[in-house]
Amino acid sequence: MNSRVRCMFFLIPALLANSCANEVEVLGDYEENAAVFALLDPSQPRQFVKINKVFTNPHARASDVAKIADSLYFDTLAPFLTEVQNGAVLRKIPLYRANVLLKDEGTFATAPNYLYVTNESISSLFEYRLEFMLPATRRLITAKTNIVRMSPGDLFLPVNPASVPREINIPPFIESGIQVKFATGKNGKIYDAFFIFNYLEVNNNDTNIKTVKTIRWKILKGFRTVFDRGNEIVSQRMPGRHFYDMLLQKIAVDSTVTRRFLPCSLEFTGGNAELDNYIQSTIVSIGIVQKQQDYTNIEGGGIGIFAARTTAVIDNILVGELTRKTLYSYPEYSVLGFK
Repeated sequence: MNSRVRCMFFLIPALLANSCANEVEVLGDYEENAAVFALLDPSQPRQFVKINKVFTNPHARASDVAKIADSLYFDTLAPFLTEVQNGAVLRKIPLYRANVLLKDEGTFATAPNYLYVTNESISSLFEYRLEFMLPATRRLITAKTNIVRMSPGDLFLPVNPASVPREINIPPFIESGIQVKFATGKNGKIYDAFFIFNYLEVNNNDTNIKTVKTIRWKILKGFRTVFDRGNEIVSQRMPGRHFYDMLLQKIAVDSTVTRRFLPCSLEFTGGNAELDNYIQSTIVSIGIVQKQQDYTNIEGGGIGIFAARTTAVIDNILVGELTRKTLYSYPEYSVLGFK
Protein backbone atom coordinates (compact mmCIF):
# COMPACT_ATOMS: atom_id res chain seq x y z
CA MET A 1 0.00 0.00 0.00
CA ASN A 2 1.24 3.42 -0.85
CA SER A 3 2.84 5.13 2.16
CA ARG A 4 0.79 8.28 1.55
CA VAL A 5 -2.46 6.28 1.67
CA ARG A 6 -1.39 4.60 4.94
CA CYS A 7 -0.74 7.99 6.49
CA MET A 8 -4.21 9.16 5.50
CA PHE A 9 -5.83 6.13 7.20
CA PHE A 10 -3.99 6.96 10.41
CA LEU A 11 -5.06 10.62 10.24
CA ILE A 12 -8.81 9.98 9.67
CA PRO A 13 -9.60 8.77 13.25
CA ALA A 14 -7.73 11.74 14.69
CA LEU A 15 -9.64 14.16 12.49
CA LEU A 16 -12.98 12.59 13.40
CA ALA A 17 -12.17 12.78 17.11
CA ASN A 18 -11.21 16.44 16.83
CA SER A 19 -14.28 17.29 14.73
CA CYS A 20 -16.58 16.12 17.54
CA ALA A 21 -14.91 18.59 19.91
CA ASN A 22 -15.08 21.59 17.57
CA GLU A 23 -18.39 23.01 18.84
CA VAL A 24 -18.31 26.79 18.67
CA GLU A 25 -19.71 28.64 21.66
CA VAL A 26 -21.77 31.42 20.05
CA LEU A 27 -22.70 33.05 23.37
CA GLY A 28 -20.00 34.26 25.72
CA ASP A 29 -20.27 34.59 29.47
CA TYR A 30 -23.06 36.87 30.70
CA GLU A 31 -21.94 40.46 31.18
CA GLU A 32 -23.97 42.88 33.30
CA ASN A 33 -25.28 45.68 31.08
CA ALA A 34 -28.23 48.07 31.02
CA ALA A 35 -30.67 49.26 28.37
CA VAL A 36 -31.82 52.85 28.88
CA PHE A 37 -34.70 54.68 27.19
CA ALA A 38 -35.74 58.20 28.21
CA LEU A 39 -37.17 61.36 26.68
CA LEU A 40 -36.93 64.29 29.07
CA ASP A 41 -39.71 66.83 28.49
CA PRO A 42 -39.84 70.11 30.50
CA SER A 43 -43.47 70.62 29.43
CA GLN A 44 -44.50 67.53 31.44
CA PRO A 45 -45.04 67.42 35.24
CA ARG A 46 -42.95 64.27 35.72
CA GLN A 47 -40.04 62.58 33.99
CA PHE A 48 -39.71 58.85 33.29
CA VAL A 49 -36.54 56.84 32.67
CA LYS A 50 -36.72 53.18 31.68
CA ILE A 51 -33.74 51.07 32.78
CA ASN A 52 -33.69 47.32 32.09
CA LYS A 53 -31.20 44.51 32.23
CA VAL A 54 -29.63 43.32 28.98
CA PHE A 55 -30.20 39.59 29.32
CA THR A 56 -29.14 36.38 27.60
CA ASN A 57 -29.89 32.72 28.26
CA PRO A 58 -28.29 30.03 26.06
CA HIS A 59 -30.80 27.43 27.29
CA ALA A 60 -34.04 29.27 26.48
CA ARG A 61 -35.59 31.36 23.76
CA ALA A 62 -35.25 35.12 24.22
CA SER A 63 -39.02 35.55 23.74
CA ASP A 64 -39.62 33.21 26.70
CA VAL A 65 -37.02 34.88 28.94
CA ALA A 66 -38.57 38.28 28.17
CA LYS A 67 -41.79 37.15 29.86
CA ILE A 68 -39.94 36.72 33.18
CA ALA A 69 -39.88 40.00 35.11
CA ASP A 70 -36.70 39.04 37.02
CA SER A 71 -34.85 38.95 33.69
CA LEU A 72 -35.76 42.57 32.99
CA TYR A 73 -35.17 44.56 36.17
CA PHE A 74 -32.24 45.19 38.50
CA ASP A 75 -32.87 44.42 42.16
CA THR A 76 -31.07 47.53 43.41
CA LEU A 77 -30.38 50.66 41.42
CA ALA A 78 -30.05 54.31 42.43
CA PRO A 79 -30.12 56.44 39.27
CA PHE A 80 -30.19 60.23 39.33
CA LEU A 81 -30.19 63.20 36.99
CA THR A 82 -27.49 65.85 37.26
CA GLU A 83 -28.43 69.37 36.17
CA VAL A 84 -25.49 71.13 34.51
CA GLN A 85 -24.88 74.68 33.30
CA ASN A 86 -21.62 75.48 31.48
CA GLY A 87 -19.99 72.45 33.08
CA ALA A 88 -21.03 73.37 36.62
CA VAL A 89 -23.30 71.02 38.57
CA LEU A 90 -26.41 72.86 39.81
CA ARG A 91 -28.27 70.01 41.50
CA LYS A 92 -28.71 66.24 41.63
CA ILE A 93 -32.21 64.85 41.15
CA PRO A 94 -32.79 61.30 42.47
CA LEU A 95 -35.00 58.97 40.43
CA TYR A 96 -37.35 56.65 42.32
CA ARG A 97 -38.59 53.29 41.08
CA ALA A 98 -42.33 53.13 40.46
CA ASN A 99 -44.59 50.42 39.12
CA VAL A 100 -46.29 52.27 36.26
CA LEU A 101 -49.07 50.09 34.87
CA LEU A 102 -49.27 51.66 31.42
CA LYS A 103 -47.64 48.92 29.36
CA ASP A 104 -49.45 47.18 26.51
CA GLU A 105 -49.38 43.42 26.07
CA GLY A 106 -46.48 42.25 23.93
CA THR A 107 -43.15 40.42 23.94
CA PHE A 108 -42.03 41.57 27.39
CA ALA A 109 -43.57 40.98 30.80
CA THR A 110 -46.21 43.62 31.56
CA ALA A 111 -46.38 43.32 35.34
CA PRO A 112 -44.61 44.74 37.14
CA ASN A 113 -43.59 47.59 34.83
CA TYR A 114 -40.86 49.45 36.68
CA LEU A 115 -39.81 52.92 35.59
CA TYR A 116 -37.61 55.48 37.36
CA VAL A 117 -39.51 58.68 38.04
CA THR A 118 -39.10 62.20 39.35
CA ASN A 119 -41.61 64.99 39.95
CA GLU A 120 -38.84 67.59 40.00
CA SER A 121 -39.10 70.13 37.19
CA ILE A 122 -36.43 70.33 34.53
CA SER A 123 -35.48 73.42 32.52
CA SER A 124 -34.63 74.05 28.88
CA LEU A 125 -31.86 76.37 30.11
CA PHE A 126 -29.67 73.50 31.30
CA GLU A 127 -28.19 70.18 30.24
CA TYR A 128 -28.85 66.91 32.08
CA ARG A 129 -26.80 63.82 32.78
CA LEU A 130 -28.15 60.43 33.76
CA GLU A 131 -25.90 58.46 36.11
CA PHE A 132 -26.13 55.14 37.94
CA MET A 133 -23.95 52.25 39.07
CA LEU A 134 -24.58 48.68 37.97
CA PRO A 135 -25.19 46.72 41.18
CA ALA A 136 -22.87 43.74 40.60
CA THR A 137 -19.88 45.22 38.75
CA ARG A 138 -20.19 48.78 40.14
CA ARG A 139 -19.62 50.03 36.62
CA LEU A 140 -20.77 53.63 36.06
CA ILE A 141 -23.35 54.14 33.29
CA THR A 142 -23.84 57.70 32.06
CA ALA A 143 -25.63 59.64 29.33
CA LYS A 144 -26.22 63.32 28.63
CA THR A 145 -28.67 65.46 26.69
CA ASN A 146 -29.60 69.06 26.09
CA ILE A 147 -33.23 70.24 26.21
CA VAL A 148 -35.29 71.78 23.39
CA ARG A 149 -36.25 75.38 24.16
CA MET A 150 -39.49 76.43 22.45
CA SER A 151 -42.82 78.02 23.28
CA PRO A 152 -46.28 78.52 21.69
CA GLY A 153 -45.03 81.93 20.54
CA ASP A 154 -42.70 80.20 18.06
CA LEU A 155 -45.74 79.21 15.94
CA PHE A 156 -47.09 81.65 13.32
CA LEU A 157 -49.54 79.47 11.34
CA PRO A 158 -52.10 77.89 11.10
CA VAL A 159 -53.03 80.14 14.03
CA ASN A 160 -51.26 83.02 15.70
CA PRO A 161 -51.16 82.47 19.48
CA ALA A 162 -51.53 86.21 20.04
CA SER A 163 -54.73 86.51 17.97
CA VAL A 164 -58.14 86.80 19.69
CA PRO A 165 -60.25 84.92 18.93
CA ARG A 166 -58.05 82.15 17.58
CA GLU A 167 -59.62 80.46 14.57
CA ILE A 168 -58.52 77.75 12.20
CA ASN A 169 -59.82 77.39 8.64
CA ILE A 170 -58.96 74.28 6.64
CA PRO A 171 -59.53 74.50 2.85
CA PRO A 172 -61.25 71.37 1.50
CA PHE A 173 -59.09 71.08 -1.62
CA ILE A 174 -56.03 69.09 -2.62
CA GLU A 175 -54.45 72.01 -4.49
CA SER A 176 -54.70 74.33 -1.47
CA GLY A 177 -54.06 73.41 2.11
CA ILE A 178 -53.27 74.33 5.65
CA GLN A 179 -49.92 76.01 6.17
CA VAL A 180 -47.72 75.26 9.16
CA LYS A 181 -45.16 77.98 9.82
CA PHE A 182 -42.93 78.33 12.86
CA ALA A 183 -39.51 79.36 14.14
CA THR A 184 -37.43 76.46 15.42
CA GLY A 185 -36.42 76.42 19.06
CA LYS A 186 -32.89 76.15 20.38
CA ASN A 187 -31.64 72.54 20.35
CA GLY A 188 -34.65 71.49 18.22
CA LYS A 189 -33.85 69.21 15.27
CA ILE A 190 -37.01 67.23 14.44
CA TYR A 191 -40.64 68.38 14.65
CA ASP A 192 -44.20 67.05 14.68
CA ALA A 193 -47.44 69.01 14.86
CA PHE A 194 -51.01 67.86 15.54
CA PHE A 195 -54.37 69.55 15.18
CA ILE A 196 -56.54 68.28 18.03
CA PHE A 197 -60.13 68.32 16.74
CA ASN A 198 -62.71 68.19 19.55
CA TYR A 199 -66.43 67.74 19.09
CA LEU A 200 -69.55 66.88 21.08
CA GLU A 201 -71.95 64.08 20.26
CA VAL A 202 -75.53 64.67 21.44
CA ASN A 203 -78.08 61.85 21.44
CA ASN A 204 -81.13 62.95 19.40
CA ASN A 205 -83.55 60.93 21.55
CA ASP A 206 -82.15 62.12 24.87
CA THR A 207 -80.17 65.36 24.69
CA ASN A 208 -78.86 64.77 28.22
CA ILE A 209 -76.63 62.04 26.78
CA LYS A 210 -73.54 63.87 25.56
CA THR A 211 -70.07 62.57 24.72
CA VAL A 212 -66.91 64.60 24.08
CA LYS A 213 -64.71 63.07 21.40
CA THR A 214 -61.26 63.91 20.05
CA ILE A 215 -59.42 63.21 16.80
CA ARG A 216 -55.71 63.92 16.33
CA TRP A 217 -54.65 65.01 12.83
CA LYS A 218 -50.91 65.06 12.18
CA ILE A 219 -50.22 68.16 10.11
CA LEU A 220 -46.42 67.94 10.33
CA LYS A 221 -44.50 64.68 10.57
CA GLY A 222 -40.81 64.27 11.34
CA PHE A 223 -39.68 67.55 9.78
CA ARG A 224 -35.89 67.75 10.11
CA THR A 225 -34.24 71.15 10.32
CA VAL A 226 -30.87 72.07 8.83
CA PHE A 227 -29.31 72.76 12.24
CA ASP A 228 -30.40 72.84 15.88
CA ARG A 229 -29.31 76.36 16.87
CA GLY A 230 -32.88 77.70 16.66
CA ASN A 231 -34.60 80.59 14.84
CA GLU A 232 -34.80 78.67 11.56
CA ILE A 233 -38.07 79.58 9.81
CA VAL A 234 -39.95 76.50 8.63
CA SER A 235 -42.98 76.60 6.32
CA GLN A 236 -44.80 73.44 5.25
CA ARG A 237 -48.23 72.87 3.68
CA MET A 238 -50.63 69.96 4.20
CA PRO A 239 -53.55 69.40 1.75
CA GLY A 240 -56.74 70.35 3.60
CA ARG A 241 -58.69 67.61 1.85
CA HIS A 242 -56.77 65.10 3.99
CA PHE A 243 -58.45 66.46 7.12
CA TYR A 244 -61.98 65.94 5.79
CA ASP A 245 -61.20 62.50 4.39
CA MET A 246 -59.75 61.55 7.77
CA LEU A 247 -63.02 62.57 9.46
CA LEU A 248 -64.91 60.25 7.11
CA GLN A 249 -62.61 57.40 8.15
CA LYS A 250 -62.67 58.11 11.88
CA ILE A 251 -66.32 59.14 12.43
CA ALA A 252 -69.14 56.71 11.75
CA VAL A 253 -72.29 57.98 10.04
CA ASP A 254 -74.97 57.89 12.75
CA SER A 255 -78.40 59.48 12.31
CA THR A 256 -79.15 59.05 16.03
CA VAL A 257 -76.67 61.74 17.08
CA THR A 258 -75.96 65.38 16.30
CA ARG A 259 -72.37 66.59 16.38
CA ARG A 260 -71.30 70.05 17.54
CA PHE A 261 -67.97 71.83 17.35
CA LEU A 262 -65.89 72.38 20.49
CA PRO A 263 -62.75 74.50 21.00
CA CYS A 264 -59.73 72.71 19.58
CA SER A 265 -55.97 72.90 20.08
CA LEU A 266 -52.62 72.62 18.35
CA GLU A 267 -49.85 70.43 19.75
CA PHE A 268 -46.36 71.29 18.59
CA THR A 269 -43.43 68.98 19.52
CA GLY A 270 -39.71 69.44 18.94
CA GLY A 271 -37.08 66.74 19.53
CA ASN A 272 -33.37 67.30 19.94
CA ALA A 273 -30.48 66.00 17.82
CA GLU A 274 -30.01 62.90 19.99
CA LEU A 275 -33.61 61.86 19.33
CA ASP A 276 -33.23 62.59 15.61
CA ASN A 277 -30.04 60.51 15.43
CA TYR A 278 -31.80 57.59 17.09
CA ILE A 279 -34.81 57.80 14.75
CA GLN A 280 -32.61 58.05 11.67
CA SER A 281 -30.65 54.97 12.76
CA THR A 282 -33.86 52.90 12.74
CA ILE A 283 -34.67 53.77 9.11
CA VAL A 284 -33.54 51.00 6.76
CA SER A 285 -31.49 52.30 3.84
CA ILE A 286 -32.89 51.98 0.32
CA GLY A 287 -30.84 49.74 -1.91
CA ILE A 288 -29.81 46.17 -2.62
CA VAL A 289 -27.92 46.00 0.67
CA GLN A 290 -30.20 47.25 3.43
CA LYS A 291 -27.84 48.34 6.17
CA GLN A 292 -29.26 49.50 9.49
CA GLN A 293 -26.96 51.17 12.00
CA ASP A 294 -27.13 50.74 15.75
CA TYR A 295 -27.17 54.02 17.65
CA THR A 296 -26.76 54.65 21.35
CA ASN A 297 -25.58 57.59 23.44
CA ILE A 298 -25.33 55.56 26.65
CA GLU A 299 -21.73 55.40 27.91
CA GLY A 300 -20.01 52.88 30.18
CA GLY A 301 -21.38 49.74 28.55
CA GLY A 302 -25.09 50.46 28.32
CA ILE A 303 -27.24 50.76 25.23
CA GLY A 304 -30.30 52.83 24.34
CA ILE A 305 -31.19 56.49 24.06
CA PHE A 306 -31.26 59.40 26.50
CA ALA A 307 -32.77 62.36 24.65
CA ALA A 308 -35.27 65.19 25.00
CA ARG A 309 -38.33 66.77 23.45
CA THR A 310 -40.57 69.71 24.31
CA THR A 311 -44.30 70.05 23.63
CA ALA A 312 -46.03 73.41 23.24
CA VAL A 313 -49.84 73.50 23.20
CA ILE A 314 -52.13 76.27 21.95
CA ASP A 315 -55.64 75.85 23.34
CA ASN A 316 -59.05 77.42 22.70
CA ILE A 317 -58.88 77.40 18.90
CA LEU A 318 -62.29 77.86 17.30
CA VAL A 319 -63.28 76.03 14.12
CA GLY A 320 -63.51 78.74 11.43
CA GLU A 321 -66.44 79.46 9.15
CA LEU A 322 -64.83 77.84 6.09
CA THR A 323 -64.42 74.52 7.91
CA ARG A 324 -67.92 74.68 9.36
CA LYS A 325 -69.52 75.38 5.97
CA THR A 326 -67.56 72.53 4.39
CA LEU A 327 -68.92 70.06 6.94
CA TYR A 328 -72.44 71.53 6.71
CA SER A 329 -72.86 71.87 2.97
CA TYR A 330 -70.64 69.41 1.10
CA PRO A 331 -72.82 66.29 0.54
CA GLU A 332 -69.96 63.86 1.19
CA TYR A 333 -69.28 65.45 4.61
CA SER A 334 -72.74 66.57 5.71
CA VAL A 335 -73.61 62.93 6.45
CA LEU A 336 -71.43 63.25 9.56
CA GLY A 337 -74.16 65.33 11.19
CA PHE A 338 -72.24 68.43 12.29
CA LYS A 339 -74.51 71.38 13.15
